[in-house]
Amino acid sequence: MNYQDYLQVLFNHSEHKYADFSKNLLHSDYNVIGVRIPILRQIVKDNYRDENLLLSEFELGKYLEIDISYLAIGLLRCRTVSDQLTFLKANMKIAKSWAVTDMIASYCKKISFEDYWAFFLETRDDEHIYVRRFAFVLGLKFYRDKRILQTLNYIKNDEDYMVYMGQAWLLATIAICYSEAVFEFLQKGIAINLKRKTISKIIESYRIDDATKNRFIGLRKA
Repeated sequence: MNYQDYLQVLFNHSEHKYADFSKNLLHSDYNVIGVRIPILRQIVKDNYRDENLLLSEFELGKYLEIDISYLAIGLLRCRTVSDQLTFLKANMKIAKSWAVTDMIASYCKKISFEDYWAFFLETRDDEHIYVRRFAFVLGLKFYRDKRILQTLNYIKNDEDYMVYMGQAWLLATIAICYSEAVFEFLQKGIAINLKRKTISKIIESYRIDDATKNRFIGLRKA
């Protein structure tokens, strides 16, 4: 299968209503073919070993599903975690939507916290919006690991909506295990948008008890 064949497979699974729905959520100029995520994952899985499917032929920056496929296939073809991280640092800048960064994180299954931390320090201040977002989203894998609290020392007031949304997502997830640390962090001089979004995500979480939520609600009112 070559790139054009792969693209045709995606269009064979296109749903116009799903494409329109997804397009409205992307905050991006991507064209959306309209392939549902479980189907897209299966197409990637079925074809990433095909040697005739050359990543160098992929037309990047046009279709959401193609950019996701490019990164997912590239990661699946890497033999080691080190290779994966090198690939990400070289290619993550192609992302033009949160939909790319947030899906691709699931393909980094074997990464250790030490590997993640080195990657985080190198990418958290990157000039590309979605590289910065990915640095925080990838940390979701380690929300039970107390060392993830180290990220709180590096969360600064990022003016880009997509970045501070990623930061808020990470903070709210960390609060599942370390609510006191997150509570104390939110009492510091952080941007009001980040504070509000983090508390909103904590309130929406089904993994945080009501007593803890009420404490954060009180912080929001204060």
